[in-house]
Amino acid sequence: MKAEQRVMADAESLIDAATVQFIASARAAIAKRGVFHVALAGGSTPKGLYQKLATAPYSEQIDWSRVHLFFGDERCVPATHDDSNYKMATQAMIEHIAIPAENVHRMETEAGDAAEVAKHYAATMERVLQGQPLDLVLLGLGPDGHIASLFPETDALKVTDSLTASLYVEKFSSWRVTMTYPVINSARQVIVFIAGQAKAAIVQDITSDAVKGLPVQGLAPKGDYYWYMDTAAAGQ
Repeated sequence: MKAEQRVMADAESLIDAATVQFIASARAAIAKRGVFHVALAGGSTPKGLYQKLATAPYSEQIDWSRVHLFFGDERCVPATHDDSNYKMATQAMIEHIAIPAENVHRMETEAGDAAEVAKHYAATMERVLQGQPLDLVLLGLGPDGHIASLFPETDALKVTDSLTASLYVEKFSSWRVTMTYPVINSARQVIVFIAGQAKAAIVQDITSDAVKGLPVQGLAPKGDYYWYMDTAAAGQ
C-alpha cells in the first residue's frame, strides 16, 4: 500500500497523468485477474479523463470487453438529465469505446425512491464483484470536503453494513445514492482528483488539520491511495 500526493502543473497535465495511471491499473488488473472493476466519479476533471481515454491511442490500450464500470454516486434524476453522472460519462467516454452494454452498471435512479435504488445497486455490485474489491475508485473533492455523495453531517457517513446508502442533500435539494466508506476503503486503488483555485482552501484545511471531521478525512484505503492535484489547488 502506498499513499502519495502528486502535483501537476495544470489540469491538463493532471488528466494526462491520470490517463496513464488508469490504463496501467486496467492492464495490470486484466493481466492478473482477467477483469477490471472501476467506479467512476462525476465532475469536470474526471470528465476530461474520460474524454482522453475515449480517443486514440489511449482507447486502444485497454481491452474494454474485460472492464466493468460502476458509479461512485448518482443524483436521483433520469439517465437523460444533465445532472446525471451516467449521462456525462456516456457522452464523454462510454459511447465511444468498445465496452459491452452489460458491463456498464449505472444506478437506475428512475426505478424508485433513493433507498430502493441504493438497495438494488448494492445487489448489483454483490452479483458482479462476487466479494472482490473494486480495482480502482475515482473520486472528486467538493469544497466542503465531500467525496462521492458522502456529505458532511449526513447519515450516509455512518453506514458500514451496506455497499451503498441513500441520502437527501439539503443544500442542493436533491436525493442521491452513494457508495459507502467500506467499499471505497477496500478498493485496491483510490484516486482523488483536486483541481482549480476553488479547491485551494479545502486542501489547506485538510493538510493542516485545521478542520476535523470532513468526509474526505474518513478515507483510509487499504490499497494504494493517491491525490492528483494541480498547482492551483495545492497552492496554499
